[in-house]
Amino acid sequence: MNQRKRFNLMIMLLALASVLFTGMNADAQVLLGRDQVKELNGVEVTEQLGNYVSADAVFTDENGNDVEFGSYFQDDKPAILVMVYYQCPVVCPVVLSQLKDSLNKLDYTAGEDFKLLVVSFDHTETTSMALGERTNFLGEYNKGQTTEAQSGIHFHTGKAVDIKRLVNSIGFAFNPLDNGDFSHPISLMIVSPKGKVTRYMYGFDYPSQELKLSLLDASQGKIAASLGDRLLHFCFQFDPLAGSYSIQAFRVMQVGALLTVLFIIIGLTMLFMGDRVRRKLYLANKQDETNANTNDSHSSNTSSSSFAGVHTGQVS
Repeated sequence: MNQRKRFNLMIMLLALASVLFTGMNADAQVLLGRDQVKELNGVEVTEQLGNYVSADAVFTDENGNDVEFGSYFQDDKPAILVMVYYQCPVVCPVVLSQLKDSLNKLDYTAGEDFKLLVVSFDHTETTSMALGERTNFLGEYNKGQTTEAQSGIHFHTGKAVDIKRLVNSIGFAFNPLDNGDFSHPISLMIVSPKGKVTRYMYGFDYPSQELKLSLLDASQGKIAASLGDRLLHFCFQFDPLAGSYSIQAFRVMQVGALLTVLFIIIGLTMLFMGDRVRRKLYLANKQDETNANTNDSHSSNTSSSSFAGVHTGQVS
């Protein structure tokens, strides 16, 4: 087997091993369910999986630019959508902090592989608040100073009518309280590159492995950066009952069968190529022997003729 084939085979085996290893960790991760979140704050999300976010809702970004929300969904990058309000005393800062910690462990880059869209559902909040929150977030995000992150992370404010359009399209509810705060779900949404809601994540913990699998799902594997990512996307499937991703035994068996077939093909190829090489060497050796015999015969005949000529001369 040549060096390139050995290298490719080694990469596939390592990728499969990483899938199996991370599978054990993924099964051990537990996320809060929707009912548990409702018990915490009295407000729930009415999941709208498969629904599209309100594309014509207009929001103001951190730089004061008005943007149609649909303009974020015109390429191949999925998005993480977070609904917060910037003056939230406890919950929203923790959500953003936990998300930032998860993104710091993720080997994908905001702006390059996905977008992060944060929207305030309090219509009284200002652009300067959005800018301040974004600046703080980028300062703590490991890749926050990259050009990609600068272009792919946006914090927004909006008018009440546009906020209502967006929250209705994603099933996000919130209730104002007498003290000026809000009761709202603790969750974030994963949105496909075309603006379709594909996943809800609840609670304060967003394991990087779960987040990665969710983004891969939303993009249908298009943002996979390696063979290992493609195997992760193929072998793991979201289990709505468990609230997390779990490894699919049948798909692992399919990968195992594929590897077996590859081993057989490589083995047969080695045998076939080896046989051809041996045959070529055999024919080459036979040709050399034939040439050598011909040369010896020619040399012998030439020597005999010369000797005969010399002998004849002596007699005369």
